Amino acid sequence: MIENFNQTIKDVQSIKILPTILDVIVQSTGLGFAVVAKVTSKKWVTCAVKDNLEFGLVPGDELDIKTTFCRDVRRTNTLVVIDHVNEDEKFCNNPIPIQYGFQSYISVPIVLQNGTFFGTLCALDPSPNKLNNSKVIGMFTAYAELISFHLDAIEKLRLKDLEIQKKDFLLESFDFVSSHDLQEPLRKIQMFTSVILEKNCETLKSETIRCLNSIKTESQRMRNILNDLLVFSEFKKSSQEFVPVDLNVIVENVQKRLSKDFSECNGEIVIGDLPKVPIMPDQIEQLFYNLMINAITFKSNDCNLELSITCKIEHGSNLAYEKLDIGTKYCKLVFTDNGIGFDPRYNEKIFGMFNRLDTEKQSHSTGIGLTIARRITENHKGFIIANGELNKGATFTVYLPMTQ
Repeated sequence: MIENFNQTIKDVQSIKILPTILDVIVQSTGLGFAVVAKVTSKKWVTCAVKDNLEFGLVPGDELDIKTTFCRDVRRTNTLVVIDHVNEDEKFCNNPIPIQYGFQSYISVPIVLQNGTFFGTLCALDPSPNKLNNSKVIGMFTAYAELISFHLDAIEKLRLKDLEIQKKDFLLESFDFVSSHDLQEPLRKIQMFTSVILEKNCETLKSETIRCLNSIKTESQRMRNILNDLLVFSEFKKSSQEFVPVDLNVIVENVQKRLSKDFSECNGEIVIGDLPKVPIMPDQIEQLFYNLMINAITFKSNDCNLELSITCKIEHGSNLAYEKLDIGTKYCKLVFTDNGIGFDPRYNEKIFGMFNRLDTEKQSHSTGIGLTIARRITENHKGFIIANGELNKGATFTVYLPMTQ
């Protein structure tokens, strides 16, 4: 491998959502192997891979470019898609499928925003699969565009201060998904999948039904992520006037929004005496909502949910948090639950975008809610910290200045 591919592989590997993309591709199409490859006129290099076929490629491995369809994809900047090699007049005698032993195949170009060809998003399987249709091609195209955006964003981030890098990257992520209207193809994927299930439920094999249901579930999950990115973008800066608001009213509003969720999990919420605080009301209501829905999402299966919200007002000098201004008075809000909790070493990581620490419950979480919570506290010149204890619960402490 040529040395200058090292950074490219690191960049691709740093895209946090990429493993989910490859996993969704494999689950929703039935293809056993999916890969993101860097493709030049002379090189084909593995950057990220999901391999259920034991194909054997790992990041950094190369294939002879002459033995790949990706060379044609690069030349023409158009995809290659094959449902069944043996029945395809164009490809049935091609040596490439014979060499690698596949019958179904798709390769979609990844083109950077400046028009530069980066590589391909590919998948294949030794069995035939229905790939040459608008649903599958639309999904691959959308994911290729998402990967392209992240690669462009990563390159831009190298030129900025680390903290600025993180913020701009998150903001540009939403601008991309918004401008490319990913909601619509996801909606169509769900719609077409539902039609197939409804019209053919008696004739479809159980494994096919399972895969189609997985497509619906993962598509909805992606739509939820996009919706949360929309919320995140709305709160990317201080966009409202600060007004004194009774936090009890904020809690009542959120309780109404979550009444069904609390009822379904037999949840109980205990609220202390909350003061009036100068805030941007819509943002703080979203903050309370995200912390309360987080407690519901990660509740324990062994007991009913108990969530408490307490408050006290103190000068920064009297509060045990080193980032506070000692001369400023703060409203200290503490959200405590008895849920599944998390390892204390993730107290900081949990606020990162797309960071979900519990694999069993990750389908119910977009991994953005706590990122939004931190952004809102920053907009208020405040702070939020997390403290978890595995299988015992979590505590989120919010510090809001009493003067703005």
